[in-house]
Amino acid sequence: MKKLIFMSVISLLLGLTVKAQQNNIVVSIAKKATSCNSTDLGYQVYYGASSSSELERKAVTELKRNNPDWQSVESKDNIDWGSYMGNYLVIISTVTTDSKGCQRVTYGVGFGKESSSALKDALSHVKGRNWTWLESKHGYRIEVEKRY
Repeated sequence: MKKLIFMSVISLLLGLTVKAQQNNIVVSIAKKATSCNSTDLGYQVYYGASSSSELERKAVTELKRNNPDWQSVESKDNIDWGSYMGNYLVIISTVTTDSKGCQRVTYGVGFGKESSSALKDALSHVKGRNWTWLESKHGYRIEVEKRY
């Protein structure tokens, strides 16, 4: 009986330790329509123990204040369909030019349990947001690579 209680206490403490290390992270991106397409203006990162929706509200408020030309905002957090993706964050940027000569800035946001998986997620995010982007042709620049 003592072993069972001891094991239960250890399991509970380990569970609380893991939960305490899980920070919610939200990145919001300000976008603006242009004569050719749309372009990203900037991003804002918020993290902490608050809910993702509360962090997103704060990020969007700050983002709108810092980017007065914004027209829409897109947010991404490190909770994917209820599954915790990790506390590594990578934000990348890329610039593409279309056939009309218009430049487009696109940010990609990625999360992971280590930096390599966060980078892979960020690359996938850029491709999903800008279908003309090719890593081999346009490349990318790492803006943020951080563990929270």
